[in-house]
Amino acid sequence: MSSALTSQSGMNYQTARRLLLAGGLAVLLVIAGVMYVRRVDTVEVVAVLLFIPVFLAFTFWRVVGGLVAGVLASLAYLFLRLDAIDQVGLDTFRGHLLSRTTAYIAFGLLGGWAASQVENSLNKLDLYDQIDDATGLFNARFLLQDTDLEMARATRYQTLFSVVLVEFPAAALAGLGRRQRATALKGLGKVLRESVRTVDRVIHAFDGERHRLAVVLPETGREGAQIFASRLVDWTSDYLRQRNAATENVTEQLFTFPDDEAAIRILREEFSAVEKAEHPETAGQAPA
Repeated sequence: MSSALTSQSGMNYQTARRLLLAGGLAVLLVIAGVMYVRRVDTVEVVAVLLFIPVFLAFTFWRVVGGLVAGVLASLAYLFLRLDAIDQVGLDTFRGHLLSRTTAYIAFGLLGGWAASQVENSLNKLDLYDQIDDATGLFNARFLLQDTDLEMARATRYQTLFSVVLVEFPAAALAGLGRRQRATALKGLGKVLRESVRTVDRVIHAFDGERHRLAVVLPETGREGAQIFASRLVDWTSDYLRQRNAATENVTEQLFTFPDDEAAIRILREEFSAVEKAEHPETAGQAPA
């Protein structure tokens, strides 16, 4: 289930790191290849290739890894130049050795710092992410935050709110191709956003087996929620039917606070499990 959920989440640092590795390695290999074709001194071609382990080190182990790899790359370059140094003396290569050492260590330190900043930024974006990538609706994290706020407000001001839940199995879209499923979910999100009141919040969560559509209805009692639930089932079923998707197993539930507080808390626990699977790096954290 976790892999299915993770595949729907936005870009995290793992994805960014793979892209960074692919791009960085390609650039370094191209530079080394061009130098080799132009018959540049073989030692200098290898010197460019020594940036690769530094690049890998700071990508995986940040500043410390970059520094250690930079020092080791500098020692490796010195070793490559030992024969030439023995022949013509250290003074001839002193400036070159210093520039290479500075380049390796600076590359490791700055690259490690940049990698840390990218990871922190992406994790922060992930922490504040409240949008479901599959539908464009709100996600499981938003439901937790929103129902928490609504329960606190209802308790303080002695008001109420309702949550309507409509579910359909992943198998309902099994007859569609991957691109068609993605398009169908995006379209469903658009339909639902345009069908509810401005104050209502529509949430989509996918637990690997079921698509769960929850709508938070502020200041709405059970009778109004029942009417809305019937409409939500009709909107969802009609949309799926138009795309030749199965509609036999579309189900509905509704909860009204404070009468159904226990059921709402169970629902929150279920959505919390989805949220943790979607955002494992920031699970348990809350935006400040």
